[in-house]
Amino acid sequence: MMTEIKFCKPSEPYGEFSNFYSMPIILLNEIWPTAEHYFQSMKFEDVNLWDRIKATKSPWEAVDQASNLGSKLRSDWEEVKDSVMLKAVKAKFFQHNELKKILVETGDATIIYHNSADDYWADKGDGAGKNMLGQILMRVRAQLFEVSKDPDLIFPPWIAFPNCDRGGMFWGMGWGEDYIIQWSHFVDQFGAEEYKKLFPEPVEWERSL
Repeated sequence: MMTEIKFCKPSEPYGEFSNFYSMPIILLNEIWPTAEHYFQSMKFEDVNLWDRIKATKSPWEAVDQASNLGSKLRSDWEEVKDSVMLKAVKAKFFQHNELKKILVETGDATIIYHNSADDYWADKGDGAGKNMLGQILMRVRAQLFEVSKDPDLIFPPWIAFPNCDRGGMFWGMGWGEDYIIQWSHFVDQFGAEEYKKLFPEPVEWERSL
């Protein structure tokens, strides 16, 4: 088993760990094209700026847009940026089963964002950086392990998408509908009663299993 995993570009091995990897997340009742779109948007308090960043066609453009708006940066950004990153990474791996499986299967390996251009989120290329993104990925992995080390386990929708109301339109179309179908099939195979022991249903989701 690997003791160390390095990643950088989305197109390279373990590129799924990059915030630039093309996979949407849902936070604040909004769909963000990538984790990076969300992260860059949270640098600002003005929701109109969120919309401008979210509308960019790629995570690289989202970074550029946020950089151009630097004068409007929220005053507490340095204090909150780690928690914002944690929310983005957790959403990505809790909401996408194929990504969760990849992260869980890394076991106890040290995860390193290997990028010489970044000494905070990455390792600076020579190990001198803080590797905060790698640290956060391992923290999310530990949260997954607290529930189960089974890479095929599918979380119930109220855990994967805690801000999406049971009666919302999200569950009746596209991504949300696909998740419900996949989850229901998994529960049938796992056993509904055993699954309920792991994940007791909140009131609004009762009778869904």
